[in-house]
Amino acid sequence: MSVQEWEIIIGVMTAALLATGPWMFMVHAKLAVLSTQVSRLETKVDQMVDAEQKRLPQCILHEAALKELERQWQMHGLQIENLAEQVRDI
Repeated sequence: MSVQEWEIIIGVMTAALLATGPWMFMVHAKLAVLSTQVSRLETKVDQMVDAEQKRLPQCILHEAALKELERQWQMHGLQIENLAEQVRDI
């Protein structure tokens, strides 16, 4: 290959690099922003999971307490019915 052919090839490659260079920097910047946002999102999800794990035992205790209150309420209802029957019998 002659010097002129090498100059043409180098010129074309340089033009291609100059044309795609700004685009590549833009893509790199967008990827950096996305990476930061994903990192923040990961942190928030981790915090939510931790909060849920701390809240789960309390929810279980509250559910057990509600079932106990419902059982007591039913027992009181039965006692009231029994008292009402005794009052009718008198």
